[in-house]
Amino acid sequence: MTQPTQDTALFIHSTGMGPFMWKRLMGTVPEGMRSLAVVNRGYAPDDLMPAGTPFTMDMDLAHIRKQIPSDTSGLHLVAHSYGGLLALLLTLERDLPVKSLWLYEPVMFGSLRQVQDELDGELGVEMRTMYGPGSVFTKAEQGGSDEWLEAFINYWNGPGAWSFMPDKVKAPMRAFGWKMSQEVNLIGSLPRRFEDFRVEQPLTLVHGEHTRLPAREMTRRLARVNDQALVETMPGLGHMSVVTDAERVVPSLQAHWQRIMQPAAQTAMARQA
Repeated sequence: MTQPTQDTALFIHSTGMGPFMWKRLMGTVPEGMRSLAVVNRGYAPDDLMPAGTPFTMDMDLAHIRKQIPSDTSGLHLVAHSYGGLLALLLTLERDLPVKSLWLYEPVMFGSLRQVQDELDGELGVEMRTMYGPGSVFTKAEQGGSDEWLEAFINYWNGPGAWSFMPDKVKAPMRAFGWKMSQEVNLIGSLPRRFEDFRVEQPLTLVHGEHTRLPAREMTRRLARVNDQALVETMPGLGHMSVVTDAERVVPSLQAHWQRIMQPAAQTAMARQA
């Protein structure tokens, strides 16, 4: 007997986060669609990566694949930051039944670095500083240290963000800090052009109004090579708003579900007629 199949909304977390970050947004998934938040390598208590552990992005992609239910007939990828890059790479492998993507600020620093000579003004300065010889992000031996974590957290959340974090929040980050640093290193060195990230599926790209300049530029350039992409700017929000302001992000994801479900509903009505 043929096993029943089901579409799955697959939520992929970002650097330093975990499946918990999607708790509020998972409730937006349409009736009849399964909602599943996966965990990346190095974040589960039994899968921590001590400093010096080798890591490649393919390890995360394979790990996510293992968590996809075998009866999945279609995948709808919802992802943030590094998770957004993983979602794009999974889609480009073309052997998974990806039906749509909703991505909040997918980070593609490697692609942006390839066009760094085109970047001027504040954006150009920020990129050159981030990957310059004095940057902690270029010092592999400091990956996962408090100095590295402070630089990373402050970059995305503002000056002083790390110092204001309570110890109970810092503790788990110190536990998987090495994995975080490896993700950031690979993101910045991935030798792919923006043109390599052309997908066929419906694509919603979201960024915060007050996010970092590179995040806005990466979203803009990704949309440029995907004519079907719908780009949304979240007024007053930043990079981590899927966690800090989830209620304000919910309408964007709800609208995404409505857009992608409409063609299916129209097809069903046509069959009934």
